[in-house]
Amino acid sequence: MDTRTRTRGGFERKTGRRWAALAAGCLLAVVPLAAAHADGGPAPAVPTEQGIVQGSGVVCAGDESAPGVVASPRPQLTARVHGVADGAQPPRLRADFDVASRNADGTWTPVADQLAPSAGFVGDGVVETTTLMTTLSTDTVYRISAATWAYAADQTQYTVSDATAYCYFTVDPTAPLAPGITYGGPYTECTANDCGPHGGAGVPGTFTFAPADGDSPVVGYRYKFATDSAWTIVTGSPATIVFTPPYATFEQLQVSARDVLGRYGATTTTEFMVG
Repeated sequence: MDTRTRTRGGFERKTGRRWAALAAGCLLAVVPLAAAHADGGPAPAVPTEQGIVQGSGVVCAGDESAPGVVASPRPQLTARVHGVADGAQPPRLRADFDVASRNADGTWTPVADQLAPSAGFVGDGVVETTTLMTTLSTDTVYRISAATWAYAADQTQYTVSDATAYCYFTVDPTAPLAPGITYGGPYTECTANDCGPHGGAGVPGTFTFAPADGDSPVVGYRYKFATDSAWTIVTGSPATIVFTPPYATFEQLQVSARDVLGRYGATTTTEFMVG
């Protein structure tokens, strides 16, 4: 077995303690015991669409000072894997998810390293989603990243892509649930089978935010569109906002509810196409 672990842009030696930790977390079943990293081979591409599944969308808070919030201590992680650019061989791919926790001094400690799928391989451009096997703690900031593992024909040698940027989050099962979003037109939510353009650049649309069923008390929301650089705060619940898209593009809206304690909860993500 190769005894190296992926770092950004390279590899370093793993310690015996690293593998002991994996065994203690019952993760050896998802790590190919006979696999060895193949030095010098072409590396696959970095995964895309990496993050945490929240409702029908994927959330990735890239600012360490403003981590996202998830309710489950075993969140669903997802990424779209990509093979070697030249495509000379049929891709045999896995997504590798790294999770680390932030220490009081600002350093990070690895807490999980999970491959998906746990057995077998997937092809180029496939979205891989896995439920984290390690149970995370509350009151801790975590970060996740993903890389693509591409296996050779012998299914033991593999090359590894660079890692994605980090997504930061905390776990709080008592924070507000992911809110509901209602479209008021002219824009409509993208579905798996329909993501047609509506409205246009400069054409305003309305969106209403409401608490999830059974969630109370909610006193406000924060939201951000893909074309925004920062969150916008709105008070009251339910709350209706007007958004005027600056471009004809694929838009994404993220919304979190705020409770009376000032805590923001899980994020709802919705997407639509601006004509």
